[in-house]
Amino acid sequence: MKPPSNLQARVHPSRIEGSATAPASKSYTQRALLASLLAQGKSKLIHPGESEDERHMLETICQLGATVDRSQEGWDIEAEQEAYTHKRELHMGESGLGIRLITPVAAMFPGITTLTGTGSLLKRPMSPFEETLREAGGYCRTNNGYLPLTVRGPLKGGTIHLDGSHGSQFLSGLLFALPLASSDSRIVVENLRSKPYIDMTLEVLHHFGIQVKNHQYQRFSIPGNQKYRPETIEIEGDWSNAAFLLSGAAIHGKINLKGLNARSFQGDRKVLEALSDSGARWVHNQESYSIQSPPELSAFDFDATDCPDLFPPLAVLAAYARGTSSIYGVHRLEHKESNRAKALGELLSANGITVNTGKNDQMLITGGQPSGGTFDSHNDHRIAMAAAILALKATNPIIIKQAGAINKSFPSFYEILQKLQVKIDYPS
Repeated sequence: MKPPSNLQARVHPSRIEGSATAPASKSYTQRALLASLLAQGKSKLIHPGESEDERHMLETICQLGATVDRSQEGWDIEAEQEAYTHKRELHMGESGLGIRLITPVAAMFPGITTLTGTGSLLKRPMSPFEETLREAGGYCRTNNGYLPLTVRGPLKGGTIHLDGSHGSQFLSGLLFALPLASSDSRIVVENLRSKPYIDMTLEVLHHFGIQVKNHQYQRFSIPGNQKYRPETIEIEGDWSNAAFLLSGAAIHGKINLKGLNARSFQGDRKVLEALSDSGARWVHNQESYSIQSPPELSAFDFDATDCPDLFPPLAVLAAYARGTSSIYGVHRLEHKESNRAKALGELLSANGITVNTGKNDQMLITGGQPSGGTFDSHNDHRIAMAAAILALKATNPIIIKQAGAINKSFPSFYEILQKLQVKIDYPS
């Protein structure tokens, strides 16, 4: 059950105990929905996610001609591509991945499409699309580099240049669209960040019959005139969201977490490395990961440049570790649902934890004893979850304002924590 966005949640110091199943991967669900839209015939998603970002992508593919039948097992999706000729407006909520995936696809088809969103998405830069889509033979106009943006196609292919320092989402969108172009394409990328997300995109494309050649993440060769084939795909568990539960158990308790793919392309699987370096003990068997807190956590160093979603749970882990931990990749936190570097610094500092900025794009966190108190999530789902995990071994409860921000990616987060013996109530 999804909590209201303006919810206040009070998380009491508690020990995590029990078993849980990781939520479905938001990133894989959105990619699979888009591939199902582009496939002629019936596709099936088994165990997809139900977060706000996934709902916005589901609604968008329905606007673009897909029909969706829900069952207990998942979603049956059948595309009707004649609907692409309509003039339309697509609303992607606050889904940064969603709008960057769907924009190049919308630019593949004739007619004008306007794309927009709400909240923090209106502040995220979209200017890379203007040049790249024009290079591919289409049209794109932004609002001074931001939403709303207008596109018109079809994209024809050719050679396209992309600055990858903005992240991988722009590239993923192009990789979904350009196989449908009339000519072959070549994407030349500089300074690519978050390479594991490109591996996820290529995995889904290959599953649906699309061929892309990756030249060491610097060039991508894409034959034109390809066709997506309908497929059945089972959505694996989300390592980004699971990282909060695993880190919480490492701080105070023990968990048996199911549903995670040990061979996943998700970059956030690297959370296991940070947990090991901090002294937490974990064991993997065929069905689950078991992890428990050690007598004392140790400071650790971790590079989150290619997996920035790990920054919030690992910053909280560092708050309880003896010594000073160093987490790299602070610049990747600015253009999220909040300025996460600032929000995390406020959360930890308000709890008596020393936070400094290092010279090498790093956050230095000296562990201690968090005090608890009241904190605003800044309507950022990962900040809300970080505050909840920080409360587990704090001196006093933490009250989270705008606690319903978790709906964006993990609407069952508080419910799962409560099943794991964490005491949570909701003051009015």
